[in-house]
Amino acid sequence: MVAFASAGLFAFGGTTTSSVKTHVLGTDGIRAVVPVTWHLSHDVLSVCSSPAQVMAITNVRGPVPKRLRAGMVLILLLDDRYGRASSLAARAGNVAAAGEGPGAGCCDIPVGPGQEFVFRDHGRNLYAFVYVRGELTSAAEAALNSLEVSAR
Repeated sequence: MVAFASAGLFAFGGTTTSSVKTHVLGTDGIRAVVPVTWHLSHDVLSVCSSPAQVMAITNVRGPVPKRLRAGMVLILLLDDRYGRASSLAARAGNVAAAGEGPGAGCCDIPVGPGQEFVFRDHGRNLYAFVYVRGELTSAAEAALNSLEVSAR
């Protein structure tokens, strides 16, 4: 399981994009620009060891439910720590342009409307599950495309 207590967490505020106030959230060498009403969740949402949960960003206050309700957003990032670095396609431009439709998921992750994005960045094989009620919101798409990934 992922132990968030040992991960370095940080958040910076103040950036404004398209009249939506944003801030930067990050952990485990991954950062994203998200609306200020979103935060890192410390809930363990995936029981897998590889790919392992490295970051969960949400607008949900309190525990993230297994079934998301209207108005809830969750971006869950998993990192395949033991896969070959070349086993996934390299991230090219916008991540959100490469969505694979509704993610069935595994590892006991939440279920609900959303999309799965699979890509490689800085030698890391990443799986991004984006849950929103309805279509992928512009804020979730912008957050996904803002990802900055560092090598492990």
